Amino acid sequence: MPLHSRRRFLGITGTTGIVALAGCSINGTSLFDWSTTAAETTAPFPGESDGWPQYGRTARHTGFAPEVRIDDPSEDWTFGLAGSMAPPAVVGNRVVVHGGTEPESDDDDGGTGGAVFSLRADDGRKQWRRNLPHISSGYSGCPPIVYRGSVYVGHAGAGGVYAIDAREGTPRWRHETDNSVNEAAVGFRKQVFASTGDELLAFSERGHTNWTYRTGNDRSSFSPPAVGGGFVIYTTAILGSIVAIDPAANSGVPEWLYRDDRRFGTPTVANETVYVPGHDRLHAVDVATGDGLWTRDVTVSSSIATDGDRLFVTTPSGDLVAYATADGSEQWRATLAADDGVYLRTRPLVTERSVVVTTEKPQLDENVTTYAVDRQTGETRWSVDQPGNVGFDAVAADGRLYVPSYWSSRDEGGTLVALSD
Repeated sequence: MPLHSRRRFLGITGTTGIVALAGCSINGTSLFDWSTTAAETTAPFPGESDGWPQYGRTARHTGFAPEVRIDDPSEDWTFGLAGSMAPPAVVGNRVVVHGGTEPESDDDDGGTGGAVFSLRADDGRKQWRRNLPHISSGYSGCPPIVYRGSVYVGHAGAGGVYAIDAREGTPRWRHETDNSVNEAAVGFRKQVFASTGDELLAFSERGHTNWTYRTGNDRSSFSPPAVGGGFVIYTTAILGSIVAIDPAANSGVPEWLYRDDRRFGTPTVANETVYVPGHDRLHAVDVATGDGLWTRDVTVSSSIATDGDRLFVTTPSGDLVAYATADGSEQWRATLAADDGVYLRTRPLVTERSVVVTTEKPQLDENVTTYAVDRQTGETRWSVDQPGNVGFDAVAADGRLYVPSYWSSRDEGGTLVALSD
Protein backbone atom coordinates (compact mmCIF):
# COMPACT_ATOMS: atom_id res chain seq x y z
CA MET A 1 0.00 0.00 0.00
CA PRO A 2 1.43 3.45 -0.85
CA LEU A 3 2.79 5.44 2.06
CA HIS A 4 0.28 8.24 1.63
CA SER A 5 -2.49 5.65 1.97
CA ARG A 6 -1.17 4.59 5.35
CA ARG A 7 -1.27 8.20 6.52
CA ARG A 8 -4.60 9.38 5.20
CA PHE A 9 -5.30 12.09 7.73
CA LEU A 10 -1.99 13.83 8.30
CA GLY A 11 -2.09 17.10 10.15
CA ILE A 12 0.16 19.51 11.98
CA THR A 13 0.79 17.21 14.93
CA GLY A 14 0.33 13.83 13.24
CA THR A 15 -2.67 11.65 12.53
CA THR A 16 -6.05 13.28 13.05
CA GLY A 17 -9.47 11.71 12.72
CA ILE A 18 -11.89 13.74 10.65
CA VAL A 19 -15.63 13.70 10.08
CA ALA A 20 -16.77 15.38 6.86
CA LEU A 21 -19.47 18.04 7.05
CA ALA A 22 -21.23 18.39 3.74
CA GLY A 23 -22.49 21.69 2.40
CA CYS A 24 -21.40 23.90 5.28
CA SER A 25 -18.89 26.67 5.83
CA ILE A 26 -15.89 25.43 7.79
CA ASN A 27 -12.48 26.79 8.79
CA GLY A 28 -10.30 27.75 5.84
CA THR A 29 -11.66 28.53 2.42
CA SER A 30 -15.44 28.26 2.57
CA LEU A 31 -17.17 25.61 0.53
CA PHE A 32 -19.23 28.43 -0.92
CA ASP A 33 -16.08 29.86 -2.53
CA TRP A 34 -16.00 26.83 -4.82
CA SER A 35 -18.42 26.27 -7.68
CA THR A 36 -19.54 22.75 -8.49
CA THR A 37 -18.60 23.24 -12.15
CA ALA A 38 -16.50 25.67 -14.20
CA ALA A 39 -17.65 27.60 -17.26
CA GLU A 40 -14.28 27.27 -19.02
CA THR A 41 -11.37 24.89 -19.23
CA THR A 42 -7.72 25.80 -18.66
CA ALA A 43 -5.02 25.66 -21.32
CA PRO A 44 -2.33 22.97 -20.99
CA PHE A 45 1.19 24.15 -20.20
CA PRO A 46 3.70 23.87 -23.06
CA GLY A 47 5.53 20.58 -22.63
CA GLU A 48 3.33 19.67 -19.68
CA SER A 49 4.01 15.94 -19.96
CA ASP A 50 7.80 16.49 -19.97
CA GLY A 51 7.94 17.09 -16.22
CA TRP A 52 6.33 15.00 -13.47
CA PRO A 53 2.70 16.12 -13.80
CA GLN A 54 0.93 12.99 -12.51
CA TYR A 55 1.44 10.39 -9.81
CA GLY A 56 4.12 8.02 -11.09
CA ARG A 57 4.95 10.70 -13.71
CA THR A 58 2.49 9.49 -16.36
CA ALA A 59 -0.99 8.06 -16.37
CA ARG A 60 0.69 4.65 -16.63
CA HIS A 61 2.46 5.19 -13.26
CA THR A 62 5.82 3.85 -14.43
CA GLY A 63 7.80 6.20 -12.16
CA PHE A 64 10.50 6.45 -14.85
CA ALA A 65 12.40 9.66 -15.72
CA PRO A 66 15.16 8.39 -18.04
CA GLU A 67 16.41 11.88 -18.92
CA VAL A 68 17.25 12.73 -15.30
CA ARG A 69 20.77 11.86 -14.11
CA ILE A 70 22.10 12.83 -10.68
CA ASP A 71 25.56 11.57 -9.70
CA ASP A 72 26.63 13.83 -6.83
CA PRO A 73 23.54 15.47 -5.30
CA SER A 74 23.59 18.73 -3.39
CA GLU A 75 20.74 20.77 -1.95
CA ASP A 76 19.31 23.51 -4.16
CA TRP A 77 16.55 24.63 -1.77
CA THR A 78 14.07 23.42 0.82
CA PHE A 79 10.42 24.21 1.51
CA GLY A 80 8.97 23.55 4.94
CA LEU A 81 5.44 23.15 6.29
CA ALA A 82 4.06 22.76 9.80
CA GLY A 83 2.50 19.44 8.80
CA SER A 84 3.37 16.62 6.47
CA MET A 85 3.24 16.78 2.69
CA ALA A 86 2.46 14.53 -0.25
CA PRO A 87 4.74 13.82 -3.23
CA PRO A 88 4.65 16.90 -5.51
CA ALA A 89 3.83 17.39 -9.18
CA VAL A 90 6.32 19.25 -11.40
CA VAL A 91 5.48 21.10 -14.63
CA GLY A 92 7.97 23.50 -16.19
CA ASN A 93 9.17 25.89 -13.50
CA ARG A 94 6.33 24.94 -11.12
CA VAL A 95 6.42 22.49 -8.25
CA VAL A 96 2.92 21.87 -6.87
CA VAL A 97 2.81 20.76 -3.21
CA HIS A 98 -0.11 19.61 -1.05
CA GLY A 99 0.54 19.64 2.69
CA GLY A 100 -0.54 20.42 6.24
CA THR A 101 -0.27 24.09 7.15
CA GLU A 102 -0.58 26.76 9.82
CA PRO A 103 -2.26 30.21 9.50
CA GLU A 104 -0.62 32.64 7.09
CA SER A 105 -0.81 35.40 9.73
CA ASP A 106 -2.01 36.00 13.30
CA ASP A 107 -5.27 37.36 11.89
CA ASP A 108 -5.86 34.33 9.67
CA ASP A 109 -8.05 31.69 11.34
CA GLY A 110 -8.50 29.79 8.11
CA GLY A 111 -5.00 28.69 7.15
CA THR A 112 -4.65 25.55 9.26
CA GLY A 113 -5.28 22.18 7.74
CA GLY A 114 -4.50 21.47 4.10
CA ALA A 115 -3.26 23.84 1.41
CA VAL A 116 -1.87 23.60 -2.12
CA PHE A 117 1.22 25.62 -3.08
CA SER A 118 2.92 26.42 -6.35
CA LEU A 119 6.70 26.91 -5.97
CA ARG A 120 9.35 27.97 -8.44
CA ALA A 121 11.39 24.92 -9.40
CA ASP A 122 14.63 26.90 -9.72
CA ASP A 123 14.67 28.48 -6.24
CA GLY A 124 11.65 27.22 -4.26
CA ARG A 125 9.96 30.62 -3.96
CA LYS A 126 6.19 30.55 -3.51
CA GLN A 127 4.10 31.58 -6.51
CA TRP A 128 0.69 31.06 -4.92
CA ARG A 129 -1.10 29.33 -2.06
CA ARG A 130 -4.65 27.97 -2.06
CA ASN A 131 -6.15 26.94 1.28
CA LEU A 132 -8.58 24.03 1.12
CA PRO A 133 -11.69 23.71 3.30
CA HIS A 134 -10.93 21.64 6.35
CA ILE A 135 -11.93 20.54 9.80
CA SER A 136 -9.45 20.60 12.70
CA SER A 137 -5.85 20.31 11.42
CA GLY A 138 -6.01 17.33 9.08
CA TYR A 139 -5.56 16.80 5.38
CA SER A 140 -5.78 13.73 3.22
CA GLY A 141 -2.17 13.41 2.09
CA CYS A 142 -3.40 13.09 -1.49
CA PRO A 143 -0.66 13.76 -4.10
CA PRO A 144 -1.69 16.59 -6.46
CA ILE A 145 -1.58 16.21 -10.23
CA VAL A 146 -1.38 18.84 -12.97
CA TYR A 147 -3.43 18.05 -16.05
CA ARG A 148 -4.15 20.42 -18.93
CA GLY A 149 -3.42 23.54 -16.90
CA SER A 150 -5.27 22.62 -13.69
CA VAL A 151 -4.30 21.09 -10.37
CA TYR A 152 -6.53 18.24 -9.17
CA VAL A 153 -6.30 17.11 -5.56
CA GLY A 154 -8.36 15.07 -3.12
CA HIS A 155 -9.51 16.16 0.32
CA ALA A 156 -10.28 14.58 3.68
CA GLY A 157 -11.78 17.27 5.93
CA ALA A 158 -14.47 18.14 3.41
CA GLY A 159 -14.50 15.02 1.29
CA GLY A 160 -14.18 15.69 -2.40
CA VAL A 161 -12.12 16.48 -5.47
CA TYR A 162 -10.84 20.04 -5.98
CA ALA A 163 -9.77 21.69 -9.25
CA ILE A 164 -7.46 24.73 -9.11
CA ASP A 165 -6.12 26.92 -11.90
CA ALA A 166 -2.44 25.95 -11.96
CA ARG A 167 -1.28 29.35 -13.22
CA GLU A 168 -3.12 31.60 -10.76
CA GLY A 169 -4.10 29.29 -7.90
CA THR A 170 -7.76 30.30 -8.15
CA PRO A 171 -10.58 27.83 -7.37
CA ARG A 172 -12.18 26.22 -10.42
CA TRP A 173 -14.62 23.62 -9.08
CA ARG A 174 -15.16 21.02 -6.38
CA HIS A 175 -17.12 17.79 -6.32
CA GLU A 176 -18.37 16.68 -2.92
CA THR A 177 -18.02 13.00 -2.02
CA ASP A 178 -19.21 10.91 0.90
CA ASN A 179 -15.69 9.62 1.56
CA SER A 180 -12.37 11.42 1.64
CA VAL A 181 -10.26 11.26 -1.51
CA ASN A 182 -6.81 10.10 -0.42
CA GLU A 183 -5.31 8.76 -3.63
CA ALA A 184 -4.02 10.71 -6.61
CA ALA A 185 -6.37 11.35 -9.51
CA VAL A 186 -5.33 10.59 -13.08
CA GLY A 187 -5.90 12.73 -16.18
CA PHE A 188 -6.52 11.09 -19.56
CA ARG A 189 -8.23 12.13 -22.80
CA LYS A 190 -9.68 15.34 -21.34
CA GLN A 191 -11.17 13.56 -18.34
CA VAL A 192 -10.09 13.27 -14.70
CA PHE A 193 -10.60 10.05 -12.73
CA ALA A 194 -10.59 9.96 -8.93
CA SER A 195 -11.28 7.27 -6.33
CA THR A 196 -13.17 7.61 -3.06
CA GLY A 197 -12.40 4.02 -2.09
CA ASP A 198 -15.99 2.98 -2.81
CA GLU A 199 -16.36 4.66 -6.21
CA LEU A 200 -14.30 5.59 -9.22
CA LEU A 201 -15.55 8.93 -10.57
CA ALA A 202 -15.00 10.27 -14.09
CA PHE A 203 -15.15 14.07 -14.51
CA SER A 204 -14.96 16.41 -17.44
CA GLU A 205 -12.41 19.21 -17.15
CA ARG A 206 -15.24 21.54 -16.12
CA GLY A 207 -16.37 19.29 -13.26
CA HIS A 208 -19.33 17.46 -14.78
CA THR A 209 -19.64 13.80 -13.74
CA ASN A 210 -19.45 11.60 -16.82
CA TRP A 211 -19.83 8.22 -15.13
CA THR A 212 -19.35 6.38 -11.84
CA TYR A 213 -18.07 2.87 -11.15
CA ARG A 214 -19.08 1.44 -7.75
CA THR A 215 -16.94 -1.26 -6.19
CA GLY A 216 -19.76 -2.94 -4.22
CA ASN A 217 -20.03 -3.98 -0.59
CA ASP A 218 -17.42 -6.72 -0.88
CA ARG A 219 -14.61 -4.55 -2.22
CA SER A 220 -12.82 -1.28 -1.55
CA SER A 221 -9.95 0.52 -3.26
CA PHE A 222 -6.84 1.89 -1.58
CA SER A 223 -4.88 2.79 -4.72
CA PRO A 224 -4.99 5.43 -7.45
CA PRO A 225 -6.32 4.47 -10.89
CA ALA A 226 -3.96 4.18 -13.84
CA VAL A 227 -4.34 4.15 -17.63
CA GLY A 228 -3.22 1.60 -20.19
CA GLY A 229 -4.41 0.14 -23.49
CA GLY A 230 -6.98 2.92 -23.74
CA PHE A 231 -8.58 1.78 -20.46
CA VAL A 232 -8.76 3.21 -16.97
CA ILE A 233 -7.34 0.49 -14.70
CA TYR A 234 -8.76 0.30 -11.16
CA THR A 235 -7.86 -2.14 -8.38
CA THR A 236 -9.64 -3.21 -5.20
CA ALA A 237 -8.92 -5.07 -1.97
CA ILE A 238 -10.93 -7.20 0.50
CA LEU A 239 -12.21 -9.10 -2.52
CA GLY A 240 -9.34 -8.35 -4.85
CA SER A 241 -10.05 -7.34 -8.42
CA ILE A 242 -8.56 -5.45 -11.35
CA VAL A 243 -11.04 -3.85 -13.76
CA ALA A 244 -10.51 -2.09 -17.07
CA ILE A 245 -13.05 0.57 -18.05
CA ASP A 246 -13.37 2.32 -21.40
CA PRO A 247 -13.42 6.01 -20.40
CA ALA A 248 -15.29 7.00 -23.57
CA ALA A 249 -18.17 4.60 -23.01
CA ASN A 250 -19.80 6.88 -20.39
CA SER A 251 -21.15 3.83 -18.60
CA GLY A 252 -18.55 2.83 -16.03
CA VAL A 253 -19.03 -0.81 -17.07
CA PRO A 254 -15.77 -2.84 -17.05
CA GLU A 255 -14.47 -4.26 -20.31
CA TRP A 256 -12.66 -6.99 -18.38
CA LEU A 257 -12.17 -8.13 -14.79
CA TYR A 258 -9.25 -10.05 -13.27
CA ARG A 259 -9.52 -11.85 -9.90
CA ASP A 260 -6.69 -13.94 -8.51
CA ASP A 261 -5.80 -12.47 -5.12
CA ARG A 262 -7.26 -11.06 -1.90
CA ARG A 263 -5.86 -7.58 -2.38
CA PHE A 264 -4.46 -5.56 -5.26
CA GLY A 265 -2.40 -2.39 -5.02
CA THR A 266 -1.49 0.37 -7.45
CA PRO A 267 -1.40 -0.69 -11.13
CA THR A 268 1.61 0.11 -13.32
CA VAL A 269 1.38 -0.28 -17.10
CA ALA A 270 4.28 -1.03 -19.47
CA ASN A 271 4.87 -3.35 -22.42
CA GLU A 272 1.07 -3.59 -22.92
CA THR A 273 0.96 -5.31 -19.54
CA VAL A 274 -0.53 -4.30 -16.20
CA TYR A 275 1.79 -5.05 -13.27
CA VAL A 276 0.08 -5.08 -9.89
CA PRO A 277 1.22 -6.07 -6.39
CA GLY A 278 -1.17 -8.44 -4.62
CA HIS A 279 -1.37 -9.80 -1.08
CA ASP A 280 1.76 -11.90 -1.45
CA ARG A 281 2.33 -12.03 -5.20
CA LEU A 282 3.20 -9.83 -8.16
CA HIS A 283 0.77 -10.14 -11.05
CA ALA A 284 1.32 -9.48 -14.76
CA VAL A 285 -1.94 -9.12 -16.71
CA ASP A 286 -2.53 -8.50 -20.42
CA VAL A 287 -3.88 -4.94 -20.64
CA ALA A 288 -6.04 -5.68 -23.70
CA THR A 289 -7.77 -8.83 -22.48
CA GLY A 290 -7.31 -9.14 -18.71
CA ASP A 291 -5.65 -12.54 -19.09
CA GLY A 292 -3.02 -13.42 -16.48
CA LEU A 293 0.49 -13.72 -17.93
CA TRP A 294 2.54 -14.67 -14.85
CA THR A 295 2.68 -14.35 -11.07
CA ARG A 296 5.64 -14.18 -8.71
CA ASP A 297 5.44 -15.11 -5.02
CA VAL A 298 6.71 -12.03 -3.17
CA THR A 299 5.36 -9.68 -0.50
CA VAL A 300 5.97 -6.04 -1.31
CA SER A 301 5.68 -2.84 0.72
CA SER A 302 5.40 -0.35 -2.13
CA SER A 303 3.90 0.25 -5.53
CA ILE A 304 5.81 -0.86 -8.61
CA ALA A 305 8.10 1.28 -10.77
CA THR A 306 9.60 0.09 -14.04
CA ASP A 307 12.12 0.98 -16.73
CA GLY A 308 10.44 -1.42 -19.15
CA ASP A 309 12.90 -4.27 -18.57
CA ARG A 310 12.71 -4.52 -14.77
CA LEU A 311 10.10 -4.03 -12.07
CA PHE A 312 11.33 -2.33 -8.90
CA VAL A 313 9.65 -2.85 -5.52
CA THR A 314 10.49 -2.63 -1.83
CA THR A 315 9.85 -5.40 0.70
CA PRO A 316 8.91 -5.57 4.41
CA SER A 317 12.42 -6.90 5.14
CA GLY A 318 13.95 -3.62 3.90
CA ASP A 319 15.10 -4.77 0.47
CA LEU A 320 14.87 -3.02 -2.88
CA VAL A 321 14.39 -5.75 -5.49
CA ALA A 322 14.41 -5.84 -9.29
CA TYR A 323 12.34 -8.42 -11.21
CA ALA A 324 12.26 -9.05 -14.96
CA THR A 325 9.13 -7.70 -16.62
CA ALA A 326 9.08 -10.69 -19.00
CA ASP A 327 8.65 -13.45 -16.43
CA GLY A 328 9.06 -12.05 -12.91
CA SER A 329 12.48 -13.61 -12.30
CA GLU A 330 14.62 -11.85 -9.70
CA GLN A 331 17.47 -9.76 -11.18
CA TRP A 332 19.08 -8.29 -8.09
CA ARG A 333 18.37 -7.42 -4.45
CA ALA A 334 19.76 -4.57 -2.32
CA THR A 335 19.26 -4.54 1.47
CA LEU A 336 18.88 -0.92 2.59
CA ALA A 337 16.82 -1.04 5.80
CA ALA A 338 17.78 -4.12 7.80
CA ASP A 339 18.04 -2.44 11.25
CA ASP A 340 15.24 -2.62 13.81
CA GLY A 341 12.78 0.26 13.49
CA VAL A 342 13.91 1.11 9.93
CA TYR A 343 11.54 0.45 7.02
CA LEU A 344 11.60 0.77 3.25
CA ARG A 345 8.14 1.59 1.94
CA THR A 346 8.43 4.45 -0.53
CA ARG A 347 7.57 3.88 -4.16
CA PRO A 348 10.83 3.57 -6.16
CA LEU A 349 11.75 6.36 -8.56
CA VAL A 350 13.73 5.34 -11.66
CA THR A 351 16.15 7.74 -13.37
CA GLU A 352 18.75 7.30 -16.13
CA ARG A 353 21.16 5.33 -13.93
CA SER A 354 19.48 4.93 -10.55
CA VAL A 355 16.54 3.63 -8.57
CA VAL A 356 15.80 6.05 -5.72
CA VAL A 357 14.06 5.18 -2.43
CA THR A 358 13.89 6.73 1.06
CA THR A 359 13.81 4.92 4.38
CA GLU A 360 11.34 5.42 7.22
CA LYS A 361 11.95 5.45 11.01
CA PRO A 362 8.55 6.23 12.57
CA GLN A 363 9.51 4.98 16.06
CA LEU A 364 12.98 6.53 16.02
CA ASP A 365 14.04 10.16 16.32
CA GLU A 366 16.60 9.80 13.55
CA ASN A 367 17.00 11.18 10.06
CA VAL A 368 15.90 9.00 7.17
CA THR A 369 18.14 8.34 4.20
CA THR A 370 17.54 8.59 0.47
CA TYR A 371 19.45 5.95 -1.49
CA ALA A 372 20.27 5.85 -5.20
CA VAL A 373 20.94 2.29 -6.37
CA ASP A 374 22.30 1.41 -9.81
CA ARG A 375 19.31 0.13 -11.79
CA GLN A 376 21.44 -2.37 -13.71
CA THR A 377 23.33 -3.95 -10.80
CA GLY A 378 21.69 -2.96 -7.50
CA GLU A 379 24.91 -1.42 -6.17
CA THR A 380 24.50 1.74 -4.04
CA ARG A 381 25.64 4.82 -5.98
CA TRP A 382 25.03 7.49 -3.31
CA SER A 383 22.98 8.29 -0.22
CA VAL A 384 21.75 11.51 1.42
CA ASP A 385 20.19 12.01 4.87
CA GLN A 386 16.89 13.90 4.95
CA PRO A 387 15.33 16.24 7.57
CA GLY A 388 12.71 13.89 9.00
CA ASN A 389 12.09 10.39 10.31
CA VAL A 390 9.45 9.48 7.69
CA GLY A 391 10.31 9.52 3.99
CA PHE A 392 7.79 9.88 1.16
CA ASP A 393 7.92 9.11 -2.56
CA ALA A 394 10.54 11.13 -4.44
CA VAL A 395 9.92 12.59 -7.92
CA ALA A 396 12.31 13.87 -10.59
CA ALA A 397 12.13 16.41 -13.42
CA ASP A 398 14.43 18.74 -15.35
CA GLY A 399 17.62 17.57 -13.65
CA ARG A 400 16.28 17.80 -10.10
CA LEU A 401 15.22 15.29 -7.50
CA TYR A 402 12.45 16.30 -5.07
CA VAL A 403 12.29 14.40 -1.78
CA PRO A 404 9.50 15.02 0.79
CA SER A 405 10.05 13.97 4.40
CA TYR A 406 8.39 14.54 7.76
CA TRP A 407 9.21 14.58 11.48
CA SER A 408 6.54 12.47 13.18
CA SER A 409 8.53 12.62 16.45
CA ARG A 410 9.06 16.40 16.59
CA ASP A 411 7.14 19.64 16.05
CA GLU A 412 9.24 20.48 12.98
CA GLY A 413 6.74 19.30 10.36
CA GLY A 414 7.58 18.37 6.78
CA THR A 415 10.28 19.45 4.34
CA LEU A 416 10.56 19.20 0.57
CA VAL A 417 14.22 19.04 -0.46
CA ALA A 418 15.28 19.83 -4.04
CA LEU A 419 18.54 18.13 -5.06
CA SER A 420 20.67 18.39 -8.19
CA ASP A 421 24.28 17.80 -9.27
